[in-house]
Amino acid sequence: MGILLVFTVCAYLPRFFSQSVTQSPAAETRKECQSLTINCVFSGVYELQNGHFFRQTQTGTERERISSGGRFIVLVNKAEKTFSLEIRDMRIEDTATYYCKAQHWYYAHGTPQFTDGSGTVVTVSAESSSSVSQTPSLQTRAAGDTITLTCEYQGFCQHTLDWYRHSPGQSPKYLLKGYTSGEENKENAAGARISAFIDPVEKISRLKISKLQLSDSTVYYCALSRRTAQ
Repeated sequence: MGILLVFTVCAYLPRFFSQSVTQSPAAETRKECQSLTINCVFSGVYELQNGHFFRQTQTGTERERISSGGRFIVLVNKAEKTFSLEIRDMRIEDTATYYCKAQHWYYAHGTPQFTDGSGTVVTVSAESSSSVSQTPSLQTRAAGDTITLTCEYQGFCQHTLDWYRHSPGQSPKYLLKGYTSGEENKENAAGARISAFIDPVEKISRLKISKLQLSDSTVYYCALSRRTAQ
């Protein structure tokens, strides 16, 4: 009777030690070029062996496995029983429902077992708020001084920000460009006295002109354009 009792308890262990996955957030909306992180926590007495992610673009369609690499970063912490998916530089086509799947080991079965999360509904909309504004509208300096012009920009996607000068009766003259990613640009047609710096956190570009000359008296413009993928 004692042996039979032990066998019966062992047979029903999976019922008493159920596994679950908590997935968050349940739903999220992003603009294209933003980032999103989906977090999953595995709860149960068994060890977390691995964490996987899938996405489903339409209800009833087959779920697609997401591999870590490029814009998709999968991180697994077995000790903490957590895993996450980071989606960078989001695109319209990333709109889908994302599911996490915990892979754990149940020794009685001798094979890996899987537990699914509840899903995260992700909606990605087009960026339509890119804009620039310059301050101040007028500055006066003496010859030999240094002046700094500021251009504030908005938008989540990577852009190129160009600076121009426009003198009366002439076509606009290109000076230099910068990248909102913060990447250094070595192309400079303006000469050694003129430089520009972009702060991607503050979303500000500053044009610096040193040792001012009378010929520097003109109108300066900044222009924002969507940067194409390389």
